[in-house]
Amino acid sequence: MRLNHSPIATFVLSLSLLLGCSDPPDDLVPTRQAWVVMGTTLEISVYRPETEKAVGLQDLEAAYAEVVEIDQLMSLYREDSEVSRLNARAGEGLLPVSAPTAEVLRASVHYAKLSGSALDVTVQPLIDLWGFYNVSAAKIPSQDEIDTVLQRVGINRVTLDEVSGQVALASNTGLDFGGIAKGYAVDRAIKVLKARGVRAGLVNLGGNVGVFGQASIGRPWLIGIRHPRENRLIGQVSLMSGAVATSGDYDRYFEFEGKRYSHILDPRVGWPVEDIYSLTVVAPNATTADALSTAAFVMGDVQGMDLLSRCESVDGLLIQPDVKASVLGAVRTDSGANQINGENPSFEIDATVTPRNLARASLSGATPIEDCVWSF
Repeated sequence: MRLNHSPIATFVLSLSLLLGCSDPPDDLVPTRQAWVVMGTTLEISVYRPETEKAVGLQDLEAAYAEVVEIDQLMSLYREDSEVSRLNARAGEGLLPVSAPTAEVLRASVHYAKLSGSALDVTVQPLIDLWGFYNVSAAKIPSQDEIDTVLQRVGINRVTLDEVSGQVALASNTGLDFGGIAKGYAVDRAIKVLKARGVRAGLVNLGGNVGVFGQASIGRPWLIGIRHPRENRLIGQVSLMSGAVATSGDYDRYFEFEGKRYSHILDPRVGWPVEDIYSLTVVAPNATTADALSTAAFVMGDVQGMDLLSRCESVDGLLIQPDVKASVLGAVRTDSGANQINGENPSFEIDATVTPRNLARASLSGATPIEDCVWSF
């Protein structure tokens, strides 16, 4: 059995090859710093005038502290986190939670409904069953084991009392915010930076990237897209502001008898998603990008891309094996393609990848979805 769990290496690859802008405006200079938090690497860049260099360092520390707070609330690798304590008391009725935890749970319920439970934060018992919290112990469970654990999974097993701000989990239910919390942490960090008067900045938390302002006048931010099987980039996203998130089968996985089993599970059936390598979403904020990249990845190339194509202000790029040509294939939504200097994002993909474009809402003919973007 082959194991893999290297989020730090993944971050270094994507960041070192391509992230950010070319030349900052004459009056702005970047200040950057990186930390390890939330099981991955956080890098923050702020742009201020040269005379405000010391203030820039304070900006970084303030934004970092905000991400640390989210980690302390939502990490399952901390026994003292709020979510860990909430999971341990499942079945005990309504319990008080912090405003950030309630907010992420509220967003999670929204995206569970939007995706038909493809994103379901009660997936924790399934991830635990497969052993993905410690990949060295990962295994393929029996179908009977999966069927038994599936009875403990479902967003309907969570109650959020909006009046009191309390949460109740059904007995043996567990929350895992892995598909949305990093995006939320990026948004919280950006909110802090904006409140401190930062004119332009970038926050990258393990591949969940949020940008704002113009670090280079009239030019977009460039965010790299990792090749899912090689140690290089496969393309880039150009955008003026917003967020980018990628879900991929290369972060945590094990291989058995030549087959890859990724930590991204379909909470509706209990098995890892197959035949998709990565899915990148561009959205107005990182919470939306993170949640929709996970949901669409689970839904698959047809239903997942159909969802993204119907979402207002959202674009997506899916990378999958092209079995006919034994190469990679790309499926993308189509919103303002090649308008990299406008408000719309643009994807640029390696020439070796076989492209296939989808016009917005063309797969099902359904009307656009207006509430895909989570509003704070």
